[in-house]
Amino acid sequence: MSWLGKILGGGLGFFIGGPIGAVLGAVIGHQALDADSGQGGGGFFSRLETKQSLYFTGVFSMLGKLAKADGVVSQHEIDMVERVMRDNLRLTPDARRFAIQVFNTAKNSSDSFEDYARQFHQEFRFQREVLTSIIDLLLVVAHADGAMHPTEERLIRQAAGIFGVEREYEQLQQRFGGSASEVDHCYEILGSKRGDDLASVKRRYRKLAMEHHPDRIQSKGMAPEFAAHAEERFKEIQHAWDVVEKDLQSRA
Repeated sequence: MSWLGKILGGGLGFFIGGPIGAVLGAVIGHQALDADSGQGGGGFFSRLETKQSLYFTGVFSMLGKLAKADGVVSQHEIDMVERVMRDNLRLTPDARRFAIQVFNTAKNSSDSFEDYARQFHQEFRFQREVLTSIIDLLLVVAHADGAMHPTEERLIRQAAGIFGVEREYEQLQQRFGGSASEVDHCYEILGSKRGDDLASVKRRYRKLAMEHHPDRIQSKGMAPEFAAHAEERFKEIQHAWDVVEKDLQSRA
C-alpha cells in the first residue's frame, strides 16, 4: 500500500514538522473526517513513505504559492494545475483530490513559497536529482499556458538557488525556448550545443539518464504518483540522445 493509500485508509503512523507538515496535517484532518470508517488503518509509515508524502505535499504546496504569487489565484491557473495533474502526472482521482486539498491549504497559509522550498531542501539536500525533478515540474506548470510569467520565474529561480541547482535550472529552462530546429532543441535538452564533440555530449547524456531514471529518483524519495512525469522526462532525454548522436555521426 502506498503512502497515500495509508493516509486515505487512516494509517497516520508518522510525523512531519515545519510548514509542509502543517499543510499535510490540516489535509489529513479533513481526510480523517471524510474517511469511510470501514476502511481500517493503513499501518505505520516507513522512512521512504514519509519522504514520499513530504515530496508530494511539498510539490503541491509550492504550486499553491506559485499560483498566488501575483496576489490572486485565477480560475485559469487552477484549471492549468488540474490539467497538469491529469495529463502530465496522470494522477488517480483520489490523488488529484488530495493534491487539490494540499494546493488550496498551502496557498491560503501564512507560510511563504520560500518556507516550503527551504524545508524541502532540508529533507532532500543530498538528493540532487530529486531537487532537480522539482524544478523541472515547476517549470512544466509555469509554461503550461504557453509563457512563464515574471513572478513565476522569480520564485522558481529562488527555489533553484535554495536547492543549489542553478545550472540545472538554466538547462531545463532552455527546453521551453523554442529552438529553430528539433536537433537544436535536443542539444539543449542534453545541456549541449552544436560543435560539441561526441564524447562530451555522450558523457552529459549518460549523466542525465542516470540522474533522471525513474527508479533512481523514486528510490530517493520521489512520490510514486509522479512516476509518469519522471518516465516522460527520461524518454525525452533518450530521444534527444538518439537525435544528437545521428547528427554528430552524419558530420563525422
